[in-house]
Amino acid sequence: MKLSRRQSLAMLASAAAAAALPVVARAQAKKVRFGHQHPADSPIGKGLAKAAEVAAAKTGGRVQIDLFPSSQLGSAREMMTQVIDANLDFIIEGPGALATLQRPLSIFEAPFLARDFDHLRKMLQTDWAKGQFAQLAQNRNMVYIGVWYYGVRHFTTKPKALNTAADARGLKIRVPEAPLFLDMIRALNAAPTPMTLSEVYLALQTGVVDGQENPLPTINNNKFYEVQKYLNLTSHIIVPQLVMVNAKYWASLSDADKAAVMEAFAEGGKVNDGLTREAEGRLVEEFKAKGMEIVRPDLASFRQAMTSVYPKYENDWGKGTFEMMQKL
Repeated sequence: MKLSRRQSLAMLASAAAAAALPVVARAQAKKVRFGHQHPADSPIGKGLAKAAEVAAAKTGGRVQIDLFPSSQLGSAREMMTQVIDANLDFIIEGPGALATLQRPLSIFEAPFLARDFDHLRKMLQTDWAKGQFAQLAQNRNMVYIGVWYYGVRHFTTKPKALNTAADARGLKIRVPEAPLFLDMIRALNAAPTPMTLSEVYLALQTGVVDGQENPLPTINNNKFYEVQKYLNLTSHIIVPQLVMVNAKYWASLSDADKAAVMEAFAEGGKVNDGLTREAEGRLVEEFKAKGMEIVRPDLASFRQAMTSVYPKYENDWGKGTFEMMQKL
């Protein structure tokens, strides 16, 4: 059957429109980048892989998250700057590091603040906390969209055990690049040495630092047990990790896609939290089997030494804020 010129043109137009549809769909789907400090096979790394998978599925592929683990995109400070400048879309970071941008947030990593992670979650839901995150979004283009469990921080050391706070005197201790952590180590009369997580193993191995402090899964994932002798169970900080997104990118999403992304990070958080708690339940004995000496210190001495940190931050936190958080 011979087609008229008009019919032929109509068919060509229909074919062109059909061919263009996938291109339009692809144009709407933007690949976004998520940078973080943790190994890909860590609880956080596995949780983020789950979150990326769920986000793509729930948004029909409109939100595709590429993950960059192990500080590939820079230190915590560098990645935060990239998010502010819209050169990076997502990070997951502790309140201590974020406090370099919004100083009152340091309270959420204050030593001996929280009873457990549920207590810490309640703190993050207060009007006070919401006000801090609103200021962070307004002033630094970073929006808070979720909290994950990072674990309970303990000290590891090589030269000697920390049976009391006094035993830390003179030791060089690696800490994250956050002012509160520097002051916490100074309160023990030790020397704080800030560096990004990916640099810590070599620093411990070569004696640049004598020790570090991190949750048990982080100690395990980074193999610090190979270069440290003592695991000192100080339990000095219960740590959240906060999922942050660039405000401009977040504003570009529909309400439905925002809800889907938050659901995805909630699902990823469940993976991370479960793996972290499971690891905390078994790792002390595993570290002991690998040759570490397990030290159960006098916690009262550490708590007493670290109380000297709180007055330095009262102007940042607001008078009575620390006490209000503890009473929740």
